[in-house]
Amino acid sequence: MRNTGKFATMMTFAAVMMLSIGISVAAAAGPKLAGTAYIAGHGGHLAVLDLATGDISRIVITGAGGEIAGVIAGMVLNPAEKEAGGGTHGQALVGRNLYVGLLNGKVMKYNLDTEALTDLGPVGKKFCGAVTGPDGNINYMDMADGNVYQFSPSKDKAADVIPVGKAVCGIGWGKDNKKAFVSDMVMGNVFVLDWAGNKRTVNVIKGVGTFIHQLRNTPDQSQVWVTAANEFKDLQPYAVAGKGKAEVVIIDTDKEEVVSRIDLTDEGAFPHDLAFTPDGKYALLTARTYADDSVMLTIDTKSHEILKETSLCKGCHDAAGIQVTIDQGSPLLCGIEVDWKK
Repeated sequence: MRNTGKFATMMTFAAVMMLSIGISVAAAAGPKLAGTAYIAGHGGHLAVLDLATGDISRIVITGAGGEIAGVIAGMVLNPAEKEAGGGTHGQALVGRNLYVGLLNGKVMKYNLDTEALTDLGPVGKKFCGAVTGPDGNINYMDMADGNVYQFSPSKDKAADVIPVGKAVCGIGWGKDNKKAFVSDMVMGNVFVLDWAGNKRTVNVIKGVGTFIHQLRNTPDQSQVWVTAANEFKDLQPYAVAGKGKAEVVIIDTDKEEVVSRIDLTDEGAFPHDLAFTPDGKYALLTARTYADDSVMLTIDTKSHEILKETSLCKGCHDAAGIQVTIDQGSPLLCGIEVDWKK
């Protein structure tokens, strides 16, 4: 792993500290995995990682767009940045189609076989995560208005709107899919919804973090893991953001309470989304460095040990001579979706 010492979490929103962080080869090779990971980025493309070979390519979906541009939680938090015109933030794989949510609330469909890209139009306002639910609908979490927008891939159109919080980002389910857990980015809470009933909030798990991102349930649905980056301190009126650690917060779905935390502060990794291997042994965690890269960490779900780090941006950008000009010059990756069938 990187030998960076403690990475500063008290970053300003208008001027993120640009630290020179070198990406080194992981101490261990990590587990042998087979599949393809699709990882969304603000640059408007998906990073495509072959988990077996480590080869990285990309799929261009749209133009670039910054996450904090425009409206979040009903407010303009950074007037200096223009409204996001593009930027991919989360995608769900249904069959051979990727349904990609954009930072402007649109849904794009990309066919992996034909490479056809279809604009399905506006569905919400500003999307964060995209997760396929138990009913087959894709759930897009909206950072602008706090709604969960359900989308039917069989009909290629919106199916329902579920009001939850202020700036929701991730969703996962408990055992038997009777309840859902939804993370709210700016509130730092996780909402528990009666998913088998009226899909309304029945409990709020508070104090999960000061600025959290996406959330996923383990394959056995006994836990949900929440990515708590806690990376901003001047995101008014949420000035407490930045005081927390960069960590993954683990919630027991039966108890509806936090049972463990994985501290990533010393790794210089600000977690954003994750995916579990089908057997539940490993978690693949996308994380930002707020320097010249975003990375993927492979974590043992029992020991919580980081087994491997994979660079996702720097090598491609350096080879192509690309310089990031949005998000204070740092390439920011977001949602991850893995096709384990390959």
